[in-house]
Parts: sequence; C-alpha cells; structure tokens
Amino acid sequence: MKNDNSRRHITKWSLIVIVVVAIGALCYILTHQSDNVGVCGEWDKQGIDVSHYQGHIDWEVVAQETNIKFVYIKASEGSSHQDTMYHRNTRGARNAGLAVGSYHYFHPDVPVAVQYRNFMNAVDISTQDLIPVVDIEEKGRKPSKQICDSLDKFSAMIVEQWGTRPIIYTHQRFYNYLLQRSFDDHILWIARYGAYKFKPTPSLEDKREHTIWQYSNRGIVEGIEGYVDLNTLHEDKEIINITLKRRFKRK
Repeated sequence: MKNDNSRRHITKWSLIVIVVVAIGALCYILTHQSDNVGVCGEWDKQGIDVSHYQGHIDWEVVAQETNIKFVYIKASEGSSHQDTMYHRNTRGARNAGLAVGSYHYFHPDVPVAVQYRNFMNAVDISTQDLIPVVDIEEKGRKPSKQICDSLDKFSAMIVEQWGTRPIIYTHQRFYNYLLQRSFDDHILWIARYGAYKFKPTPSLEDKREHTIWQYSNRGIVEGIEGYVDLNTLHEDKEIINITLKRRFKRK
C-alpha cells in the first residue's frame, strides 16, 4: 500500500496538472474568441477589410449589417500578384451600397515602380470611394531608411495619379519599430488586437493618432464564411476623413 507521502506527492502533481490545463484553457478562450462588429469604437464608424481568404462573400447580406460603413479590398501584392477575388468583391460591395477602397501589400525588396504598376493594373480609380492604402508589415532585407524611402516613393506615385497620399496600414509594433516620425503627413491605419474584450487602442511612441484601428482579425459578419478583420474609425474622425476628394473618369 502507498504511504501518506506518496499520496501527498500524487495530489500535488494532480493539482499542478489541473492548474496548467485551466490556464491553457483560459488562454485559448482569450486568444481564440470571435468578435462581433462594433465591440470597439462607435457604432456608425465600423468597417471591414477582405481578400480572397474570405472566399465568396454575399455582399447584400453583409450590407444588412447596418453598422458596417466602409470596406477595404485587397487589390495586389508585390510585383505581380493580384487578388483573385478583387474585382468580384469590388463590384459586390459597391452594388450593395458600401463605401469601397483598395489596398496594396507592399514588399520592401521589390522595385517600387513595379509594385505601383501592379497596383494600378488591378484598380480602376473610378470605382474607388476611399483613399487607397499601402499595407506594410514586413522588413525584408533592406535597412530601415531604405524601406522608408521606398514607401515614400510609392506614396509619391499615388499622389501624382490620385491626388492624395495613401493611408499607411501596419501593426503597432512595426510602426513603432520602423516607421515612426517618418510619415507624419499620412493617415495611419494601425492594427492592435488584444484578447477577448480587453482591446487597448493603438499606442504609438511618437504620439501620432491613428485614423483607423483594426481591433480584431477574428470578426464574425453575416454573409462572410470564417473570420474577417474588423476596423473602426477614431472617435474624432468620420468617413469623410478617408474619402477620396477627387472623382475620376473610367479608364
């Protein structure tokens, strides 16, 4: 028969296992909790961003989510990739009455002119309601200054043809690490998620304010299968702050 010391030893390890499992379960719940539109920010300042990862979207159903006011759609990436669902998503979202904009995923190691040409080959400016976005999330092999210089050149090309600087999208950590104090004249779209309902707003080391906050990448929206990114405008901003001021003719 086991003595009392053996029983105490077994009980101790049983408690440790229970605590570890409980902590693991809690962490899973906190980090895998889905979010509804509007859990952060004001009700009438909500938006989503989509790409081919969301599959076939029923935009008429999405538009019935009355607090979704704007949509950003992935158009292109790097030198040659164009999102396979871009045109379908653009038509569907606009036909459903949503304000639409487009974004390019920027690769620092790819020549700027090639990337801009890829973006413009995908996008018909006349279908755009919102200021275009350049999405930068990776450093590549270039030093920080060269990355900022490349991004600035891409921005200048947007200005020349669109008449506005692009919005810069990135994660809070990447901005603080590489972009801060370099793009003071650009609108910022910052991703910062948090966990469950504990979602702190973006905190930028140079004290800049974001205009758009991507507060979740696990959003649930009727008409979209699986998760979608959720966004909200800053409390001091309105849709007009991200709306294209110029109107363009079709190509």
